[in-house]
Amino acid sequence: MSEKTGEIARETASYHCENCNNHIHLALGDLIPKCPVCGQETFDISNPRFETRDGSLGPHEPEADGT
Repeated sequence: MSEKTGEIARETASYHCENCNNHIHLALGDLIPKCPVCGQETFDISNPRFETRDGSLGPHEPEADGT
């Protein structure tokens, strides 16, 4: 679920821009800003379980063959 500029952060977490993948840290109750890098207005909560080493999102489910 995307979080949008002007909304209130629902949890303390690292949020990543859905456009450029820039990460910002927000605390519960913070007002979500525009991305300081690209100006995009939608973010997703970063979940290290689903990120690759470079910070990009990896697959959310393992491949059917287990890889």
